[in-house]
Amino acid sequence: MRGPGLFRLMFWRALLLVAVCLGILVTLSTHFQARFLYGDWQRDLQDEARWHAGHWPMDQNPATVAQAWGAAHGRVRLTWLAADGQVVADSRPDRPPLGPELIGAAHQDMEVLVGAAPLPGGGTLVLSRAGQPAIPLHVEFVPVVLVFVGLAALLVWPPVRDLTAAFRRLSTLAARVAGGHFGETLDPPRQRELAGLVRSFNDMSRALRDAELRQQRLLADVSHDLRSPLGRLRALGETIARRPERAAPHLAQMDAEIALMDRLIGDILETTRVEGGAVPLVRQAVPLADWARDAFARISPRVQGAGVAVDVSVDADRTVDIDAERLFQALGNLVDNAVVASQGRPDARIALSLRADETGWRVAVADNGRGIPAADLPHVFDRFYRVDQHRGGGIGGAGLGLSIARALVAAQGGRLTLDSTVGVGTTATMVFPTLS
Repeated sequence: MRGPGLFRLMFWRALLLVAVCLGILVTLSTHFQARFLYGDWQRDLQDEARWHAGHWPMDQNPATVAQAWGAAHGRVRLTWLAADGQVVADSRPDRPPLGPELIGAAHQDMEVLVGAAPLPGGGTLVLSRAGQPAIPLHVEFVPVVLVFVGLAALLVWPPVRDLTAAFRRLSTLAARVAGGHFGETLDPPRQRELAGLVRSFNDMSRALRDAELRQQRLLADVSHDLRSPLGRLRALGETIARRPERAAPHLAQMDAEIALMDRLIGDILETTRVEGGAVPLVRQAVPLADWARDAFARISPRVQGAGVAVDVSVDADRTVDIDAERLFQALGNLVDNAVVASQGRPDARIALSLRADETGWRVAVADNGRGIPAADLPHVFDRFYRVDQHRGGGIGGAGLGLSIARALVAAQGGRLTLDSTVGVGTTATMVFPTLS
């Protein structure tokens, strides 16, 4: 069941809010008008009580004076109270006697107005009036209220209309993006908050487009990477079938091709696990210097085997709680990228270093390779993003290494930074701000 439209909902609720505010304003105005008017009546009755007390005919019978008062004043009641509070005379003896709480300065009851004054001979003269007339409703204010509501409607209509129209456009765009039209955007409207929402949606649409393009590139690259070793495996198999006596050297080549395929598939699976938060961490207290020397020693043959020199530097005497193997995995991904960037240079060299101080510790992998262009640098941590779009053989991957490394470092409370200059080299640093 469909609910009411946004325009109807906002417009009529805004008008209802205006009407409620006007109603509250009129009610408060009437209330304060009544209090001011009743206050004036109270003061008038008090002044009248003082006047009559000052001109009271002391030579006449109080009952006779009260009876004459009742005949002349239908609504105002006269009561003569003795010093002890007893009623001496009352113009309306048929009514209940006045309570002591109604006589005095603290009197606040607007339904019964009371004025009291002392009599010269002793006692108190009390004038009271019950059942005050209601404050009349000024019908001439009704057109004014209607005019206010009409003006409110004119003021509310344009912004509500623009807002609902912007939401309709955003809804249409969302439906198109959901249908696969990634990259489509809207011009931000004038409203600041809605403009922020539209800009965020535009960024999401562009991000989906970029992700779609990267995944399409990934499919093409993975297809190429898997097809190439498969083709070479088939050729090697045919060669072995024709000349089984010369199979030994071809078997080593087949093993290398299988290892390449296994690495590519492993990177894809690892990316899925890391980004899904399914990476288990086994933290242990590890001396940093021991871990670094072991990790650098394990990884150096991989670098030297690619024809790249390696320098090692360790300066740390701390013990930290880390998952040593997962951190080594992140280090391996960074080193592989550095090897790819450095290969082909006559002085190719990679520097591996560990530094620790009172504020934390960091592991750096620096190369003197090709460097990363400034336009590519913000995207290198994205999945499937590769600076080099043309494929190379050997060590090249699918653009997943940095994404995996960053997730592994973040899982252990650190961050991965990258500084690079084209033609000079790149430094990747795993920074851990605490020693815990």
